[in-house]
Amino acid sequence: MEMSAVEKDALVKALGAGVRQPILSSPLELRPYSHDFGGIQQRHPAVVVRAWSEQDLVHTLRVARERGVPVTVRGSGHSLRAQSLSDGGIVVENVGGEPDILVNEDGTVEVTTRTRWGELEAALNMVGRTAPVLTDHMATALGGTLSVAGYGARSLQYGAHLDQVERLRLILPDGSARWCSRTEDGELFQYALGGFGQVGVIERVVMRTHAYRPAVRVQLNEFDSLGALVESLAWTADFDGGSPDHFFGQQKRGQVQSVFGASHEDEAKAASTPIPGPLEKQAQRRTHLLVRPGYFIQARTRADGPLDTLPRQYWSDYCFDYEGLKAFVQYLEAGPRERIWDDNCLVRMLALKRGEVRWPFDIRSIGTTASRLYGIGVYYRIEPGEDAKAELARQAHRDFLARCLELGGRPYLYGCNELTPELMQRFYGDAYARLKALRRELDPDGLLNPGGLP
Repeated sequence: MEMSAVEKDALVKALGAGVRQPILSSPLELRPYSHDFGGIQQRHPAVVVRAWSEQDLVHTLRVARERGVPVTVRGSGHSLRAQSLSDGGIVVENVGGEPDILVNEDGTVEVTTRTRWGELEAALNMVGRTAPVLTDHMATALGGTLSVAGYGARSLQYGAHLDQVERLRLILPDGSARWCSRTEDGELFQYALGGFGQVGVIERVVMRTHAYRPAVRVQLNEFDSLGALVESLAWTADFDGGSPDHFFGQQKRGQVQSVFGASHEDEAKAASTPIPGPLEKQAQRRTHLLVRPGYFIQARTRADGPLDTLPRQYWSDYCFDYEGLKAFVQYLEAGPRERIWDDNCLVRMLALKRGEVRWPFDIRSIGTTASRLYGIGVYYRIEPGEDAKAELARQAHRDFLARCLELGGRPYLYGCNELTPELMQRFYGDAYARLKALRRELDPDGLLNPGGLP
């Protein structure tokens, strides 16, 4: 039900009494918050709160609960299926605020999740440290990434972003706060990380960091097909060596490549140290490069403007063991050629170390004993007005999801897949049921992040 003008004015007054920044409520101010990076859906919030502190967030959640108004937390708005949008409720934009990054003597870092990854990495590099896993999108906020798990080129060696978290401060839907870890409120710790904001808002975290090694020796391999690329990865399934520590593979505009990298303290060491093991024996065409770690960050910028002028992003990722990956790629290559050879389509692969903790909604929690799994994403960028292509992209992802289920894989919930409650139950079983029970207990009216899970 749409909020009346009197109700909206009262909400703005109540929110404004406890936050630092003015409340946004005019149509012009709200327009940028009516769509996300995916650009597929449009929803109009009643108000936007720009939260600069834990106190801003706590106050907003309390006002929302008192008034029965849904509230959605948004970082950079990099969601794909409207997770960061609100229809007639409150959007809390987690803006950066003052720098709040503390590097501890033990090498961990305590940081607010409003911080952008680029800000964190720059601060860590200044003291000779780095985040073990870097995201492709360094302008996104830590909180959004940790709520969806997060993977990158260094996931080959170090797993997911959430594997690096030692403790987190969770703001519950009623505005109360608590610290969680594997030993403190362990269940909330597991369901907060990768749980799409369904049990609370991750306000700050303590994470592990590694020594920063700024020079990377890269081997770039070229292939004639995705299938050939996958065949070349067979050795990685049981690999547990110290190098390489970077990997991604992709097919873009008909060119198929895999890229491996090994980090070193300086360029001289990188230049004189070949990447060891099976890579040197591969018969594929290959090139060696010396690069900085930023080479592996596939930077994408988000365009601003009215929704009807922006491209629509139909992205989804799927996780398999090695045999499942081979079968899925065979399925892709046997399908309609335009599905993966169109200039607007990118197919990207990552190798994923299992991780010490089985996070309930982590794509790696599939029914296999494999120590290394594989993520494969199919990303379509559809320009405005290309409705026929958009429908083909939607249908393609419906087919990919069905094939993923047949092969015993899992879809990354961040993507645009059309997951019904029945499919969620089939993919996630007891974890899905337990999350719904926790949500009923902590947020009986379902006001916090109502679009978080499908």
